[in-house]
Amino acid sequence: MGESRAAEPSAHRDEEWDEERTESRRAQPNKAFQAMGLDRDWWLRYVNHHLLRRRFDLRRVILAVVAIVCVSMLVFEITHHELYRLAPFQDPGGTIEQPSVPGQCTTWPVDAKGSYTPAPSQRNGTATPALKSLAPKGGWKKPAGIRVVALVFYGRKRTVDFLDCYLLRNLAANGGYLDEVRFMVHTNKEEDVEFLKDLVSKREEHYRIVEGGACEGTSYGCIWDSVVEDDTIYVKIDDDIIFIHPDTIPQLVHTRIATPHPFAISANLVNSPLTGYEHFHYGAIHAFRPDPAAKPPPRAAAESWRPSEKPRFPKSEIPDLNISDVRSTSLDGEVYPGRPYAGHPFLLVSGDDDPWALMRTPMGLNWLRGGEGGGGGVEAAYEAAWKSWAVAAQQQYSLLKNLEDDAVDRYFFGSPLEFPLDTANLSSVALKHAAAAASKQGPGAEQLYDTMYKRYNLNFVALWGHDVRAALPIAADDEQDLTVTVPRRARRPFVIDTRAVVGHLSFYPQHDGVRETDLLDRWRAFANEMVCAPGNRKAPFDLRCPGF
Repeated sequence: MGESRAAEPSAHRDEEWDEERTESRRAQPNKAFQAMGLDRDWWLRYVNHHLLRRRFDLRRVILAVVAIVCVSMLVFEITHHELYRLAPFQDPGGTIEQPSVPGQCTTWPVDAKGSYTPAPSQRNGTATPALKSLAPKGGWKKPAGIRVVALVFYGRKRTVDFLDCYLLRNLAANGGYLDEVRFMVHTNKEEDVEFLKDLVSKREEHYRIVEGGACEGTSYGCIWDSVVEDDTIYVKIDDDIIFIHPDTIPQLVHTRIATPHPFAISANLVNSPLTGYEHFHYGAIHAFRPDPAAKPPPRAAAESWRPSEKPRFPKSEIPDLNISDVRSTSLDGEVYPGRPYAGHPFLLVSGDDDPWALMRTPMGLNWLRGGEGGGGGVEAAYEAAWKSWAVAAQQQYSLLKNLEDDAVDRYFFGSPLEFPLDTANLSSVALKHAAAAASKQGPGAEQLYDTMYKRYNLNFVALWGHDVRAALPIAADDEQDLTVTVPRRARRPFVIDTRAVVGHLSFYPQHDGVRETDLLDRWRAFANEMVCAPGNRKAPFDLRCPGF
């Protein structure tokens, strides 16, 4: 009997147990039931079968309670984590050492130990759209018979960390044009060298290190000695290039092939004195000014890159400048302003009712000083643009706005240029590839700008290996040599392809000022969202800036 009872379904056993208890109570009249006018047997059956006294229901209640507790804890953790990400960093004991090097702190919401998990690459639950491309019909196709090698002149890890994402995206193995990436080491700083070794060890199939040797820390000239192979286009990239448009490397390569006469083809640099003021005239520069606040606003820590996510520059804070007097010393303080706090942004001035908005910014005021002769002419404006961290920052915030607007074509100020086909003085290698490209009516050379033997920046440039070999030895000042001296001697111009847009962080005089803005964090955020593969997103190296 006991065995058969144990084998019965639990629901049946519960029913028998309920019936037994009900029967045992029948003989015990209850005055309360009588007073309420209720049928005692009906009430007990209702309680037993419809409320929570059954064991099956009790188990369900327990599971429900456990589930509610778990969900509540999860919501609390998410909310707590998000509030932490937004809250200003707290260091009540003053134990966190402040950065001794400008820019070596982050506006991202890292914790007290510097730990951070990059945000997802999707925005509002939808995939981030790709930037508009000018690729030919059918997409970019790497030319056959030509090797393309990137030469990254390396010395700093903080920018190369996310430059890595751009390089990987442009590898031929990933559908791009780069067959190989060579890091031309020009530093002996241990932390930067160790970072590079670790990075290259993860990409051994495509990355390699070229030791500086005699060039280490001194001349750049001898770095070029090894880049002399035929049928090879070298794309020289500085280590502080912080943005490369998806069209840039294909565009440069095709222009290099299509126009054999110029000595070299440069990208269109954002943050360069020469191209910067062409961008200024063509409407690519916007009215950004440094944040007028003396300290970070509450809850400023975030991994944002879009300028629209910051407030506008308050009109009440725009100084009343006498911009008709280009010799005014107050203009010097606008072109070379003080730095408000570590990690500060530039804010966009609304120009809806102020046609002078752009002229009340560092670039506008610098142009007024130089363009009208008060500061020594246009050349003086170019010089200040090389030295001023504020002019550099304004160009980069303008690039961020143009990227947010998906309007990179605002930088295309060039035009088609005709060059002589000097077969006697040009390499047969270059002529062969140019003829093949012409027969296919391939892309390249649509909007060029001739620098007319004026010095230009060598931050991102494409050259044939045989042209480098013919120019050796390269002078210690390789920029002067490769953009002016050698082109003038060979009577072959140095040309900018204005469709090949890249962003450049800073020149030497601009370093400290630019790196006390939040630009490095913004460019890392842009790369994480728009460029880096899901398993290769980047986090800051540094602790949170004071006040964030």
